[in-house]
Amino acid sequence: MIALAALALASAQPALAKTGACGWVHGRYEVTEGSRIHRIWMIGTDHLLSLDFPDEGEGSRADPFRHLYGRFTPFKDDILGDFYVCARERRIAGHMQSVHLARMKNLRIVLH
Repeated sequence: MIALAALALASAQPALAKTGACGWVHGRYEVTEGSRIHRIWMIGTDHLLSLDFPDEGEGSRADPFRHLYGRFTPFKDDILGDFYVCARERRIAGHMQSVHLARMKNLRIVLH
């Protein structure tokens, strides 16, 4: 039963196959070490998305998760939710895909 639910969720995730393709993805946001540190794992798939935050000017990046800091600790905790993203590059199997995060909803912090 659980396997069927995971399969249904994976098939419900948008492909984001082409540059500019947009859609809601259900995933886990995490901050990691290394390059492309802001990532969303699309739950039910093996696909990772790298978030590209827009510039706020002065060399800083707009962090859409900053309102959660204090309850969420980057590099430690995760955020589960629904994220509306647009592909900044085409999808290549086995590679992380760069996306722009436009909106998010149903967020739940997972403390570790």
